Amino acid sequence: MNLTHRFKCQSFLILVSLSGLLFSLEESKSQLIVDMKLKKTNYLAYEPMEASVTVYNRAGNDIVLGGPKGRGWMTFDVYRDGQLLSPRSIGGGFESMLLKSGRSITKKIDINRLYPISDYGSYTINASVYFPPQRSYFSSKKSRVNVTDARAFWKQSFGFSQGRNKLANFRQFSLHEHRDSANSALYVRLRETKGTKVFCTFSLGRYINVRKPQATIDSQNRLHVMHMISPRLYSHAKVSPKGAFLGNEYFRETADTRPSLVIDSGGSVKVIGGIAYNPNKPPEPENKPRSATDLPPGIIPN
Repeated sequence: MNLTHRFKCQSFLILVSLSGLLFSLEESKSQLIVDMKLKKTNYLAYEPMEASVTVYNRAGNDIVLGGPKGRGWMTFDVYRDGQLLSPRSIGGGFESMLLKSGRSITKKIDINRLYPISDYGSYTINASVYFPPQRSYFSSKKSRVNVTDARAFWKQSFGFSQGRNKLANFRQFSLHEHRDSANSALYVRLRETKGTKVFCTFSLGRYINVRKPQATIDSQNRLHVMHMISPRLYSHAKVSPKGAFLGNEYFRETADTRPSLVIDSGGSVKVIGGIAYNPNKPPEPENKPRSATDLPPGIIPN
């Protein structure tokens, strides 16, 4: 065997070995696939930040997802302006579970509840899932989000009863406009009047600031908000004194009146003006001129 032929054989063996190594590495990398998706990239401070995390089992056999030393099997790496944040608590509630071969599981997690991400700034986030057979983590791609805040343009405080023989504390509802890309949304926040505790912050939906929203609190300390969501269309939203969304109703302007909130002497809030609107109701068919075939017998068209 000459030197050239021997060199070609050695090169071929090296290529085969490298290919096998790369295939082995790719195969090991694909044992768990972790995919994380966030609904948007711009958030208001204290707003829920829901991540949808899907884990695919590509290990070739059933596995039991479980964390090291009894901890949860899913964790997150959250960086604020390059600094790693510590979770509010260890574990996150991800208890051991069976994931069958070739199957996947999806978890929806409010990262805001697990990590302190209410401060303004830029954050990078990725999810990691522990793989017990290899004692290692598989991670998703990183997602970048921005957290900002908006000054309240309306506030109102109220006394919140904590039960018999306990002093009532004071809470405050506030309204905020937050713009994301081309659209604006109206947000409600509930917090302590004195103190730093924020109970909730969430969106009431799309907001067009052609007309200023109306807001008031009824005799049961429920917040009522009437705001424009599209031309001539309004939403009447209600929120409990504990911060739970109680639903909304829709109203449309008429030629003579616009929907508005009024509060009576008993503290009840009602809507006057406009007409009720059901967005799920199919539009009524337009009135079309009848053809000759639609006319009653004996009628001759002009």
